Amino acid sequence: MKTWLNQHSRIVIFLSFLILSILSLYIVYLQNGHIMIGDDYHFHQNRIEGLALSMKNGVLFPKISYFFIGGYGYASSLFYPDFYLYFPAVLRLLGLSLANSFILFAIGINLGTFIVTYISGRYMALSKMKSWLFSLLYTLSIYRLQDFFNRQALGELLAMSFFPLILASLYLLKNGKTGRWLLLTIGMTGIGLAHFISLEIASIFIGLYILLNLKKFLKKEVIVAIVKAVGVTMLLLAFYLVPIFEQMRHVTFQVTSKPLTLISERSYSLRELLTNSFKNTVFHASSANIGVILLLGLVLYTGMLFKRDAPNRTLIILALFFMLMTTNLFPWQLFDQTPLNTIQFPWRFLSIVTLLVAYLIANDYLGLFKRYPSRQLVLATVILLGVGLYEKESIDTEGKRLLSHQSYDQTNSYYIGAGHEYLPTEVDYDIIKKNKHRQLTYDSEKIEVKKVEMTFDSVAFDYQTKYTEKATVTVPFIYYYGYQAKIVSNGKEKIVPTVLNKQTGLVDIALANKGSVVVSYQPTLAQKISLGVSISTLLLGIMWQGGKRVLVRLKLKK
Repeated sequence: MKTWLNQHSRIVIFLSFLILSILSLYIVYLQNGHIMIGDDYHFHQNRIEGLALSMKNGVLFPKISYFFIGGYGYASSLFYPDFYLYFPAVLRLLGLSLANSFILFAIGINLGTFIVTYISGRYMALSKMKSWLFSLLYTLSIYRLQDFFNRQALGELLAMSFFPLILASLYLLKNGKTGRWLLLTIGMTGIGLAHFISLEIASIFIGLYILLNLKKFLKKEVIVAIVKAVGVTMLLLAFYLVPIFEQMRHVTFQVTSKPLTLISERSYSLRELLTNSFKNTVFHASSANIGVILLLGLVLYTGMLFKRDAPNRTLIILALFFMLMTTNLFPWQLFDQTPLNTIQFPWRFLSIVTLLVAYLIANDYLGLFKRYPSRQLVLATVILLGVGLYEKESIDTEGKRLLSHQSYDQTNSYYIGAGHEYLPTEVDYDIIKKNKHRQLTYDSEKIEVKKVEMTFDSVAFDYQTKYTEKATVTVPFIYYYGYQAKIVSNGKEKIVPTVLNKQTGLVDIALANKGSVVVSYQPTLAQKISLGVSISTLLLGIMWQGGKRVLVRLKLKK
């Protein structure tokens, strides 16, 4: 039996991950046909539905989602990458319900995290068993479950899938294996395609890791490898990052003018963090935690700091530092008016703490598992029991959040996130919600408008001004840089940009004489160029890797 398991270890490990991916979601997403909703479920539910609707209408790579805000449109696809959401969106187009599409997506996220974490462990020289345990400790960690079940913060959850790969790439670079720099690119690109804030967090982690291991990284070949990894990552993410900066340059958004919160207001005491972790407390606004298993592991390995030449000292220091950053012991008041305020919640750094402590326990420098191999299975059992108990407690304390799958399928397009981050600052959202019947606004004494036609992603109408000067028509779209009007007048066609209405935040177009006009959002030049750069980089990378493999095979044949 042992021989068979060794020969088929990959299949066995994959099947165990698949089974655990389903079982770990059973109580909250499958049992009795109910699904437990989280804080952000409405927004991500609408993102999936919006992407599916865009694809159904022939828009494969949308920037504006017209499902949102009853057709006013919200730039969710521009500021929140849709890359991973194509899976549930395609399931919707194939006829699956929104609930079933989300559940299959959730299983896929779990499975992907299990696999990536396991592979990362193997890159860091962990045995198969230790890598498997590392994957369990991380994927089924309390903080990640809080993200999954209680918050349903899909962006952060997807980004966490790639954090282990970041740790593995840093491990390899530190040990001089510079040929593996592409792992850092894959990890950072994977995070960037999921969640911009997590990209910030990962960058902070990388920076501090390098500083604490400066001697190892101050080598020409390592520096070159990091520069290549950063450069290629920026090129691959150009299609996403460039449009964001372009929008920020032309429009002031509420994320900067009216921030949802100050980061200093969202930290809490070390005592609360430790108490909640020891109790595996279900997530609320001030109860994010790492859970009792990882807490005990952190305490145990903190003692290693007092031993001379202790391995993994850097990881222990970083775990303690990021734990400290979660609390009000860290001077967050100094960062309220800085870009770090975009992180919003200091407890997001618990994702890094979770990663590091999970690795420390699985790596087992203390030799606990070596002396008592059965303890690995005991720990795995405790982890699984902890997951079941956490889910049950979540159901018991948050029973009001249980919805039937049928109820989950009911959407409300006016949920765009608590902070309305990417609305222009001029938009009064309460007024928008009161005017759900979208219509053109104009001065009827200056211009006559007729034959108004509102399609999925455009507004068309005929017009005639009553005086020689121009008249302004406000079109019921939230303004983003890239809206333009195609005007046909006196037999001539011209394309003109629209402008932001300073009172409403909607789209304004100035018209003169007589003609017809179609207003729609079109990709900007910067968007087209950046997309071309990202696609070209990806294709060149695939060709480069393919070429390397061919050369290796040719050498082996010789």
